[in-house]
Amino acid sequence: MMTVPMGALGLAGGGSFNPLTFDPSAMMLTFITFFALLFILGKFAWKPILEMVEQREKRIEGSIEQAEQDRAEAKKLLEDYQQRVANVETEVAQLREQGRQDAEGMRKDILGKANDDAAQVAEKALKEIDLAKSQALQDIRREAVGIGLTIAGKVVGRSLDGPDQRRIADEVVGDIATVSRGDN
Repeated sequence: MMTVPMGALGLAGGGSFNPLTFDPSAMMLTFITFFALLFILGKFAWKPILEMVEQREKRIEGSIEQAEQDRAEAKKLLEDYQQRVANVETEVAQLREQGRQDAEGMRKDILGKANDDAAQVAEKALKEIDLAKSQALQDIRREAVGIGLTIAGKVVGRSLDGPDQRRIADEVVGDIATVSRGDN
């Protein structure tokens, strides 16, 4: 069997390793290693780690502040949007009412123009009827005078000269005008 020297294993007491037994050399080595590692970490690693933690904290705080600002801005934008929507609805209602009023005004204008045109057409037609009536009465009177003169000439048996013919024509026209007015 092979024998290993006790100092090579670092075992005190010549037996096997027992972690529950107190070994002052192991404890000193552990303390020296701990403090050396603490010094090395404090000198080279602790400051960069703290700086990174502080930077991360600042970044997180900045993100939180930015999120709060964004939330406040979003809330303001939402309120503005809601106000605009309310304004648009009011404007649409006003435009709808204005359109209705304009349409009513146009309807009244068109009706007024149509009534005026109808009145003008009716007035013109009445004037034309009166003119045609007057013209027809004049034509009838001329015919009556001509017929009366022809009948008078045959009754008298002779032809009437200019002054006699004119006098008789005036009498006949006067009689016809009296009859047409309803005077007897």
